[in-house]
Amino acid sequence: MTTTFEHLSDEIIISIIEYLTLEEFTSIFGTLNERFSCIIYSHPWTQHRLTIRKMNKDALQAKLTFIEEMKLVSRISSIDICPHSIFRSIEDFCQIQSLQNFRTLRALSLTHITLDEAEAIFTPECLTNLDELTRLRLIFSFGIEQNNYCRRMEQILARILTHPSLRYFTLNTARSPDFSELKSLSSLEFFEIDYCSFQSLYKLLEFAPNLRHLCARIGIHNDINAELDPAVCILTSLKLTLSIPAYDQMTTFLKKFPKLQKLHVLTYSLIEPLTFTETWHSFITDHLPVLTRFKRECKVTLDSIGQFVEFFHWPNGWISKDKSVFEGSNYSKITIVNVRY
Repeated sequence: MTTTFEHLSDEIIISIIEYLTLEEFTSIFGTLNERFSCIIYSHPWTQHRLTIRKMNKDALQAKLTFIEEMKLVSRISSIDICPHSIFRSIEDFCQIQSLQNFRTLRALSLTHITLDEAEAIFTPECLTNLDELTRLRLIFSFGIEQNNYCRRMEQILARILTHPSLRYFTLNTARSPDFSELKSLSSLEFFEIDYCSFQSLYKLLEFAPNLRHLCARIGIHNDINAELDPAVCILTSLKLTLSIPAYDQMTTFLKKFPKLQKLHVLTYSLIEPLTFTETWHSFITDHLPVLTRFKRECKVTLDSIGQFVEFFHWPNGWISKDKSVFEGSNYSKITIVNVRY
C-alpha cells in the first residue's frame, strides 16, 4: 500500500522538518493544507533552522519580515550566517532583528564576524535572553581592528565562556587568545580552537572543569606559567595540531590528562624526529593508562616510512593500521591509527 505524506504522524513530519532549513520547507510545501500549516507554525514541538548565505539587505529584510509575520521568531532553534564577501549580513541581520529576540535559539554560527559585531551581539542582556543556547561557532574575520583589539576580544570571550547554558564552542580568531579575562567557571564540555598556545589552554582548563573534548591548533610559542592538577582533569578526547615544533611542551601538557581515552596528534607542517616517534608507546603506557585510541598524522621522508610505521607496531593488546599518500618526490603523508582491544 502506498503511503502519502498526509498519512504520516505529526511526530514523523516534525522529524522531517528538523532536517530542512526554513527556505527548504517553504519551497517544498508552498501552499499548505490546514494540518501542515498547523504543524509548521503552531505545533509546540516544531523548531526551524535559519541559514543565511548570499543575500543582500533587501532579501534579508523580506526573510526576517516573513519570520516575524508568521510568528516564527520563537520557533527558530538554529541560526547560521555566513556572509558572501560583498554583504554585511551579520550587521544587517542585527539591525533588522536583534538576536536576543530568538529566545529558543540553541545553536548559533557566525562566519566572518568582526569584533565590533561580536561586541554588539554578545551583550549581557542578549546572553541573558539566550538562556537555551548550547552550541556556538564564531569564525572571526582576519581584519584586526587596531583599537585595543586584544583586551576587547578577551572580554567578549570571557562573557561567552561563562554563559551558563553553553556546552559546545568553536572559535577561530586572527590572534591567539590568552583567556586573561576569564575569572569564573565555565560549563563548557566541547571546545575547538583554531589558533592558540599551550599557555592559553592551561588557562582555559583552569576554569573549565567539565571540559571533556578539546581540539586545538598550536600556532604560537610562549612561556608556560600555569599549573594544572591531573587529579581534577576529566578530559577524555583530545586533538592537537602542531604548526610549530613544540614536542616538549606537548608531552608536558599530555601528562595532565591521565583519564584521556582518545588522542589525535597532527603535524603535517612538521617533520617529526624519529627519536621522538619511538617514544610514543612508552609515553602512553606511563602517562595515559586508559587510552584506547591513538591517531597520528604527519609528514615523513620517503626513506623513513618503514621505520616510522614499525615504531607504531605496539605490543600488549594494540592493533595498528597505517595509510600513506605520496606528496611530492621526497615526502609522504602518513596516517597511523592504533586501537587497544
